[in-house]
Amino acid sequence: MALEIEVERRRKTVKPLNARIARLREESVQTEVWVCAERARLLTEFYKSGEAQGLPVPIQRALAFKYLMERVSLPLEEGQLIVGLRGTGPKRVPTYPEICVHSLADLEILHTREKMPYRVDEETKRLYAEEIIPYWRGQSLRDLLFKSLPPEWHAAYEAGVWTEFMEQRAPGHTAGG
Repeated sequence: MALEIEVERRRKTVKPLNARIARLREESVQTEVWVCAERARLLTEFYKSGEAQGLPVPIQRALAFKYLMERVSLPLEEGQLIVGLRGTGPKRVPTYPEICVHSLADLEILHTREKMPYRVDEETKRLYAEEIIPYWRGQSLRDLLFKSLPPEWHAAYEAGVWTEFMEQRAPGHTAGG
């Protein structure tokens, strides 16, 4: 409760530098976060094409990056001084299926969770169901890593010793010392 009061106090007392910044700030505060499937779609298109097959991994990644840069949307947002965003618009976040491919259940959790939802539209769900998940399942870095881990590690993971959140960060509190 005290945190909510403090956040509201700051919103009322922090004055923007000018009208442009005030508008951008309001847009940032009021706009919902949405999952943007453009990067996942483009990367999947590239790898499905076979263009990089058999090449060393660094070359594959360089060609994938080139493919993305030649095709990705470049939104020009009104009032912005820097061009380019991570997604197709404000608060549109890309996904990285080559690292971890999200299931439809994951997307539904993101869409419906109470705190900090990431909205997922029906077209993104369809794209994931029909193209992204079938292609990347078993090929993402997470899937490949999990295949190489011993049964004891999987048992510890299932028991909650590690969580998905901790997979992506350094869990120093489990390292001992």
